[in-house]
Amino acid sequence: MSNKKTEMAGFEFSQQGGYYQLTLSGPLGFGQIQIKQTEQGLLIDNKPTLLTLKQWMNLELGWYFPVEVLESIVFKGNHNKIQDWQISTDKHQVFNGIAYPKIIRLSYSDKHIKIKLLLQEVNRLK
Repeated sequence: MSNKKTEMAGFEFSQQGGYYQLTLSGPLGFGQIQIKQTEQGLLIDNKPTLLTLKQWMNLELGWYFPVEVLESIVFKGNHNKIQDWQISTDKHQVFNGIAYPKIIRLSYSDKHIKIKLLLQEVNRLK
């Protein structure tokens, strides 16, 4: 018997300096959670928590992905492995004359987790 489960989520991420905002939403936009790293610490749906993002993700999801490296993956594209995650960016698209990954595949073999990020828009702040 297979225990394979597929879940889909919307994923919006922005980062500026050491701070970021991550919004996850369920299929068709139902159910949404907003995670922000600010000067005041981590906010989950605008409520402060004493947990780090890593602690929160492990508690809520059972796994953790270091979102702070997404900028490096998208704009530099030179990562094959980060921590225990295998990364591939095999398809690319052009925004404003620059090629960016269209699809980023992440897999965590110890927990049999696979994530496929489809980039629809890329905005690099200067």
